[in-house]
Amino acid sequence: MSSHKTDRLARVLSGALRVWAVSASVEEQSGAVVVGEHLRVVPDLPHGWMVFRGEHLLGAHAGLPGLLRTLRHELAPGIAGGRLIIACQSL
Repeated sequence: MSSHKTDRLARVLSGALRVWAVSASVEEQSGAVVVGEHLRVVPDLPHGWMVFRGEHLLGAHAGLPGLLRTLRHELAPGIAGGRLIIACQSL
């Protein structure tokens, strides 16, 4: 998967962490996005994402809503479920 897609995902996850008031780093490493110290989001070809805690698979998602839900449950379990608006600024 292109680094452009992992870069976009890293930006979305950074924003989500701010909304959830979670202080964790988001970094791109070897084609994956690492969230905090233990969570890794890797591309799942042909499209989608897999979320790992260490070597344990937490879930596979074709889109952002499920991916964000899994990360919210792991990183901010006390935050109530709701809507997170994902937008792109037009140039």
